[in-house]
Amino acid sequence: MSTTRAVARNTLFLSLAQGIRIVLGFVLILYIANVYGPVWQGKFSILLAFLNIFMVLGSFGMPRLITRQVARAFALGNQYFWAGLVAQGITTLGFMLVMVAVVALMPYPADTRAMLWLAVLALPLFTLYSVSGALLRAHERMQFLVYAEVLSAVAQLVVAITLLSAGFGVMALAIIRISGIGLAALTVFASAAALRYIGRPLLDLPFAWRLLRESFDFFGMAAFDAILQRMDVLILSVVAGEAATGIYDAAFQLIKVLMTLVLSFTDAVYPALSRLYVQARDRFALVTSKALQYGLILLLPVAVGITLLAPDVIALLYRKPGYGASGRVLGVLGWVLVAYFVQILLTRTLMAGDRPRRAFAITAVMVATGALTLLALSAWMGAAGTALALLFNYLLGAYLSWRACRPYRLTLHPTSLLRPASAAAGMALVLIAVSGRPLWFSVPLGGLLYGGLALLLRVFDHGDMQVLRALLRRS
Repeated sequence: MSTTRAVARNTLFLSLAQGIRIVLGFVLILYIANVYGPVWQGKFSILLAFLNIFMVLGSFGMPRLITRQVARAFALGNQYFWAGLVAQGITTLGFMLVMVAVVALMPYPADTRAMLWLAVLALPLFTLYSVSGALLRAHERMQFLVYAEVLSAVAQLVVAITLLSAGFGVMALAIIRISGIGLAALTVFASAAALRYIGRPLLDLPFAWRLLRESFDFFGMAAFDAILQRMDVLILSVVAGEAATGIYDAAFQLIKVLMTLVLSFTDAVYPALSRLYVQARDRFALVTSKALQYGLILLLPVAVGITLLAPDVIALLYRKPGYGASGRVLGVLGWVLVAYFVQILLTRTLMAGDRPRRAFAITAVMVATGALTLLALSAWMGAAGTALALLFNYLLGAYLSWRACRPYRLTLHPTSLLRPASAAAGMALVLIAVSGRPLWFSVPLGGLLYGGLALLLRVFDHGDMQVLRALLRRS
């Protein structure tokens, strides 16, 4: 299978896995928002933020290291699995204690703290999920992640509706996440074992210790990346309260769906880039450059459309009073999506290209800068200020990552951006002219306009069209 087809196939499976989880999770969030209001949604977003951060901290960068190494030498998969399970199990136990202590220091209501303490039990389950999933990613068997995410998302939705309707209170939110992560972990482990990627247990403590040392650079980058992605919620919840956090999260959840697709794409590219950097440096640069170009072509019109249609989207989905300000937040977050894509793809490029320390340094700068800007703008402007600070931070990260990738000689010609930008501008002018129309009319119209203008302006060159036609034929 060619690199292009492999990336497309893996992107599809990872997008399905994450997309199903996000869509069903979004249904749950809409249920919470429209029944319980912004405060409860704020509590749930705080729960997700803590778990996302501490699951990544507990993994200690191990999954990305295992994926890279096993993708280069499949025969070592079983050894990496058991050593990774031991090493990550140790770090997870440590960060469980850290999470308990951090929650005790936060100025949250008593029910929110109790919910977070219970949620700590999800961390060891995530250890099994992440190490098993690393093997599946290394072998590019992403479809099994789809199965796990489908089962997990459906289970969470059923448990949520059952417990919340029975009046279990906010503690039910923690139980929802624990059950979902546990089911996903068992499914992924069983899949990897059935494929014989996992064999008899190996207790190799020196190798586990070596993994801990080698994963330190990956840990630093992954930890800062996790903090970067969720410190917006944590800072806003402290300086502005749970209701403001719920207003911000109402907009962010919509962008999160698209961020998930972006992350699926970059995760699909990562194993291929890891191999190409060792086997074919010229193709390594070409694949990265084309991935960057295609992503920007697709995301520019999305950002423009979100900016113009944000108030209508919020009004359609959130009927409970108090969500009006979410429209302004969503308009800004649409552009965060573009900057996030550039930053995350180039970060994966640096990792695949044996420069994880440079990726770590950039992410550390973003965390330090982001903490200051988020504190200042969130305290001054509330949820809207949080969105503006996030945009500034990802633009900074995209710029620094691009500069760090210069040794790879990536190519992104100005015309490859000017043409899609012109097509997006033309789409925007028409949407402004027909403003006030319902979304079922505006969204398809915008898509058709951009597609037509992209063909007219030759956004895709001859080589790009050959690749697209080949992918369509294979599909």
